[in-house]
Amino acid sequence: MWFAPVSQAKGSETKDQTELAQQILGKYGFDYVAEYIVGWRDMHHVIDLLYNREDPEETQRAHDCFAELIDEFAKRGYGLYRTNTEFMEQVAGTFGEPLRNVHTALKNALDPNGIFSPGKSGIRQ
Repeated sequence: MWFAPVSQAKGSETKDQTELAQQILGKYGFDYVAEYIVGWRDMHHVIDLLYNREDPEETQRAHDCFAELIDEFAKRGYGLYRTNTEFMEQVAGTFGEPLRNVHTALKNALDPNGIFSPGKSGIRQ
């Protein structure tokens, strides 16, 4: 699974995010495998949470780890620009109800019958 928070393109952000990710991944027994993609003003920290999907115990640990990554990065103000479909509802919640309400209003206006990607990205119908 890819976990990808976005931040300012600053060295201090790189240091803080790397330390936080290593701490959480290590807690669940996973290696830190990541890259930073840096633009003019923004930086994407793409973390690869690598696990064996055929091992139920490891899959559960990976999902618990991913959920904690979302919560802990959101507490520090980092938004995610992409997520696994299983975590879309949790990620949508990190941006708050006002934004969710805007997304719902747009979705209802553009898709009043709710036929396009129902429930995707945590957008309610």
